[in-house]
Amino acid sequence: MKRINLLLFMATSFVVFSCNNAVKPNSENTGAVSIWDNISLKETPDEAGKWICSISIGEVLTYLDESKEDNSAKKPVKYYKVKLKDGKEGWAQSDFIILNSKPAAVTDDIEIYSRPDLLNKTNKTFSKMDIVAVKSEKDGFIEVEGKRKGGKWIESGWLKGKSLSYDAVDIAVAKFASKALEITDIKKKEEAINEILKNSDFKSSIFIPSLSKSEPVEISTSSDTIK
Repeated sequence: MKRINLLLFMATSFVVFSCNNAVKPNSENTGAVSIWDNISLKETPDEAGKWICSISIGEVLTYLDESKEDNSAKKPVKYYKVKLKDGKEGWAQSDFIILNSKPAAVTDDIEIYSRPDLLNKTNKTFSKMDIVAVKSEKDGFIEVEGKRKGGKWIESGWLKGKSLSYDAVDIAVAKFASKALEITDIKKKEEAINEILKNSDFKSSIFIPSLSKSEPVEISTSSDTIK
């Protein structure tokens, strides 16, 4: 009997120890998405922080559960500590990093709702090949955040329907095609589009057929580096 009780005690202790040492979900290393192109990753969370590299729009990051605010300028700037897929760690402005989200490319023009309700349609839309961060889903609506065509800043809202692709190839093509289609010189634009079409890594994208036909789609994504 004593032996059985001892075994039960040891088993119970093991379970308690395991639970206490288990990794808590969302406590650290949280997924995040950049919704602006060429934002800076810095060594320190301040305006004078040394530049490490640029972060691409649509890039998936790991949030290291640490944030700081820089009050050295006229306006306070909040930074998140993040880790890139190649292991680089640093600080990026929180305005352009959406936590607990995943990237997606918009596949067709789609209207934005202010709330997940058909009564709350706005006069704004996300356009084909816009890149957004998907935050949640509710009642057939998808909550997103990103820069829309024609918009000067980041837009947040809800989309009704399934006009989104989570495929990494589609997201990459959306980024590079947006830059190509913004080129005003016709010859240079054709060269940029052909470069995408000839890239074997991109051939599976749902956007390739429309690029092959040279559809006159206007795309707007910022390529300015955020310092």
